[in-house]
Amino acid sequence: MFELTILLIFALLGFYWHNQVTALDTCRKTGRHVTQQKGWVFLDDSLLQKSIRIKPRRGKLALVREFEFEFSGIEAKRHQGAIIHHGGGITEIKYFHDDHIETVSFTRT
Repeated sequence: MFELTILLIFALLGFYWHNQVTALDTCRKTGRHVTQQKGWVFLDDSLLQKSIRIKPRRGKLALVREFEFEFSGIEAKRHQGAIIHHGGGITEIKYFHDDHIETVSFTRT
């Protein structure tokens, strides 16, 4: 019985790791693509996970991950951005400029 418990723990850790890597990769690719569409540069090709929590989505519990990144416009100044990943997909990207916040929302059907 002990071996079964250990096997289950490893399986859950493997599932979580795979889910995390997939979410990170999706956020990086989408963030880079949307930022380039706006004519800006997605800096350092890196994301930092700011938070992770559980929240319902479409009647099921799902992980909400918030990632931070940096981008630069034509003025060559670094700005912060945030990507919200909820339940297998990106729900919004926020760009924090000096004087305002620009939000790009995504809807899933």
